[in-house]
Amino acid sequence: MSSNREINGKKKTVSSKKRRSASRKKKPKVLLNSKYVCILCASIVFVCALLLGTAFLLSGMQESPSDGQPSGQFIEGGQPGGLTSLDAADKNAGKNTGKSGGKKAGSAGSAKNGALDKGASSATSSSTVKVPAGNDSLGKASANNSGLSSADSSADISAGTSALASPASGSEVASVKRPGAPDSGIVESLPKFNIPPAINGAKLAFVIDDGGMSVANVKKYTSLPFPITVAVLPGLPHTAECAALVRREGKELMLHQPMQAKNLGINPGPGAITPDMDGMGIQQVIEKNLGELGPGVKGFNNHEGSLITEDKLKMTFIIDLAMRKGLYFLDSRTTSQTQASQAALELDTHIIERNAPFLDNAVTRDEVLKEIYKGLDVANRTGYAVIIGHVDKSAALLPKLLSDMYPELVAKGYVFTTPSGL
Repeated sequence: MSSNREINGKKKTVSSKKRRSASRKKKPKVLLNSKYVCILCASIVFVCALLLGTAFLLSGMQESPSDGQPSGQFIEGGQPGGLTSLDAADKNAGKNTGKSGGKKAGSAGSAKNGALDKGASSATSSSTVKVPAGNDSLGKASANNSGLSSADSSADISAGTSALASPASGSEVASVKRPGAPDSGIVESLPKFNIPPAINGAKLAFVIDDGGMSVANVKKYTSLPFPITVAVLPGLPHTAECAALVRREGKELMLHQPMQAKNLGINPGPGAITPDMDGMGIQQVIEKNLGELGPGVKGFNNHEGSLITEDKLKMTFIIDLAMRKGLYFLDSRTTSQTQASQAALELDTHIIERNAPFLDNAVTRDEVLKEIYKGLDVANRTGYAVIIGHVDKSAALLPKLLSDMYPELVAKGYVFTTPSGL
C-alpha cells in the first residue's frame, strides 16, 4: 500500500511537473504572438498615414499651383520672348512623393507625370510658326527691296501661339515648341521681323514731322521707349502744347519750318519762308516760330520747301542763322536739286540730311515695314540713317510698329539716336 502511495505520489509529482512545465511553455507563445500583432498593427497604421499624406500632397499640388495658373499651361517669363512651364514643378513633386510613399504612391506619381506630359505636349504642339527664309536682299542695295513688303506677313501664327510684349513697351515674339526638345515643356521664341544684324552699331534717327494738330497723336510717339525727334509746325491750334509735351517726355524737339514748294498752289501754312523774303525777313520768321515753340528746340528742318531749298542764297541765310543760334539744320530733301549742302560747304559748316526713304508715303503696314527695312540697309552702308515719318498721317500704325520692332532692333545691335547725336 505504501509503495503504491509512493508510486502514486511520484506519479502525481511527475504529472504536476509536466503540467507546470507545459504551462510555462505555452505562456511565452501567447506573449510572443501579442508582440507580433502590435508590430503589425503599428506598421499598417504608419503605411496608411503615409499614403493618406502623399495623396493629400498630390491633390493639393494639382488643385493649387504656386502661381495660381491651371496646371499644364504656360505663363509669360521675365525675359522678352521667354516662357515658363508650370509642369516642371508638378512633375518633380510627383516623382519625389512617389518614391517616399511606396509602390502605390509611386504609381500614382507616375500616372500624374504621364498626364502632365501629355497635357504639356498638346499645349505646345498647338503653337506653330512658319519662319521666313533668310532675307538675302537686306544686304544688297536699297533699290532691290521688293521682296521685303511681305516679310512680316510670312509668319503665320496659329491661335494657340502666345505673344509677348516689348520690354519697355512690350515687344511681341511668337513662341513655339523647339523641335526635338527632350522635354515637352521647353519652348523658344522666334522673331517676328526679318531684321539684319547691325554693322558696327549702325545708328537710327527717327524724325516725326507735322506735330501741332493733335496732342494725343504726338503722345503716341513721345511714349516710345527710345530716343525720337518730333518736329512741330508753328501757328497750329496745339503748337505750344505739343512742344511742351515733347519737352516734358524728354524727347528731342525740332521746329518744322514751313517753306514754299515749287508748286505755288501748295500752301506751306503759317510762318512760312516765301520767295520774296530777304535775309532779314527770313531771320524774323524763324525767330518768331522758335519763340512759339518755347525753350529746348535743338534744330529745325524744312516743311515742303523745294523752291526755297533750291535757292542757294536763301539757304545760306537760313544755315547761317542756325549756326549763330547753335541749332542744327536738317534738310528733308524734298527735292533732289537742293542747295542746302552746298550753302553749308561755303559757310564751312555741315548740315544733316535725310538719307533714307519717307516712312509713310503709303500708309499700310507692309509698305511702312518695307521702308523701315530700306532705312536699315542705309544705316548699315553709311553708319546711320535719318528716317522721317509724320505724326497724324500714320499715328494709327507707325508707333505700334516701331514699338514692336524696338526690342529686336536693339538685340540686333542698332543704336537709337537723334539728329543732334549724329
